[in-house]
Amino acid sequence: MFKVKVINSKGSDEASCENETSILLASRSTKIELTHRCGGHARCGSCLVTIRKGQEHLSPIGASEKKILTTLKAKDDQRLACQAWAKSDVECFQG
Repeated sequence: MFKVKVINSKGSDEASCENETSILLASRSTKIELTHRCGGHARCGSCLVTIRKGQEHLSPIGASEKKILTTLKAKDDQRLACQAWAKSDVECFQG
C-alpha cells in the first residue's frame, strides 16, 4: 500500500493505492480532483502537476507526454497526471 498526495491552493488530500495507478486516477478518490479536459489522453496538458516528492517512483515519460511537456515548456519536476503512473509514495502540486 502506498499514498499519492495531491495538493492545490485550497488544501491537500491523499489516496491510498494498492496497485500502480496514474496520479490522475488517484486524484479522483480525493477531494482534490485534477483538471483533465481531454479525458486523460495526453492531448491538452490541463492535468500538469509539479512533483514534490517521489519522482523516482513514477513511470518513464513516453512520447505523447514528452510532446505535451515540451509544448508547455514544463520544468524537469513537472508531469502530466494522466501519464505519470505511481508505483510508490508520491506527492504533487496541481500546476
